[in-house]
Amino acid sequence: MSLRAVITPVGYSFKSVPNKNSSFSKKSFSESEWKRVKDEYDYIKEICEGIIIDESEKAKKEWKLKDDDDVIVFNGNSIGGLDHETFVLCKHPRKEESYVGEDLSFNFCKTARKPYDIAVWHLLFFAKNNTTAIKQISRDR
Repeated sequence: MSLRAVITPVGYSFKSVPNKNSSFSKKSFSESEWKRVKDEYDYIKEICEGIIIDESEKAKKEWKLKDDDDVIVFNGNSIGGLDHETFVLCKHPRKEESYVGEDLSFNFCKTARKPYDIAVWHLLFFAKNNTTAIKQISRDR
């Protein structure tokens, strides 16, 4: 799995790429908030079957995460080149910088206006409006 952008672990800003979905968060999701987000993600997977490919379990194994370090990971379907950057939403934010001065609250996923963009935006919109973990979201459109 090639991770180039992450919503809650890490992000770098590239202003020239269309449809960049971004969020700002410094706080973990509570148990009840995370359950609501996961339930909404299950709905998205059902509605977007064939459009998105869930990579959450694969990521948990590869990253050797603990049970409490839950993540939502998906991309567009690679059939027909409908994938772009992998979307990652973590229950807990990162605490360590990848480079000096990194803003750990800023994260993004570039979708290049591919069909899975709507799933990324829907999940971010849901999390922002139904939890206290994500304070701000934006989208280049």
